[in-house]
Amino acid sequence: MCRRIVTFLILFTSISLSQDVKGTGGTIRGTITAPEMDETTEDILKGRELERYRMHGSHQHEQSGGYKLSEKAVVYVTGITGQSPADSSAHAVLDQRDMMFRPLVLPVMAGTRVDFPNNDLLFHNVFSYSKAGEFDLGRYPRGKRKTVTFDTPGVIKVYCDIHSYMYATILVLENRFFSTPDEEGTYIIRDVPPGNYTLNFWFGRKKVEQRTITVQPGAEVTANFEYTK
Repeated sequence: MCRRIVTFLILFTSISLSQDVKGTGGTIRGTITAPEMDETTEDILKGRELERYRMHGSHQHEQSGGYKLSEKAVVYVTGITGQSPADSSAHAVLDQRDMMFRPLVLPVMAGTRVDFPNNDLLFHNVFSYSKAGEFDLGRYPRGKRKTVTFDTPGVIKVYCDIHSYMYATILVLENRFFSTPDEEGTYIIRDVPPGNYTLNFWFGRKKVEQRTITVQPGAEVTANFEYTK
């Protein structure tokens, strides 16, 4: 009988502790409102290089259209310390497709490996002179991919040496508390440690807004953002 009581108390204590730990984090949720098209996408659609691409027998660009909201908007938290770097197996992809880098903005945690596949019918080159992660992958054809690991938090501006209008941004972040919106513009960041932080809104090529937030244990913070040209 005593053994059963002890076992019950251990199980009850374990469950209670797991619930307490699970409930210590807060949630950040909101919506992002932005135009469906941006100037960069329109420039690409009208660019002379698109005509050259058509000559290679591909019309995929017209079918894929411009960037989705999830490809050009990111919300992320800064000021959270004591976070472990990304797992060594963590991978992200910055695609080269339809004469565009996709996504336009790629958020990753420091320590993440980023693959750069070429899915176009011609050669591309991928490079960056950014201090947080300078690299040059050279020119390579369709079906090939190259990889870079980004260990230092910062902004990586990526370009193609062959097609001057192609660019993207890799946000190498100090923690895992970031999110991109869904098709309705909703984003959510879960299990954020309680504290006072800065919430940042990045759209396209720049940080649009930042604001101070306070995260309470088990509570939810609502933060909506709007981008206008």
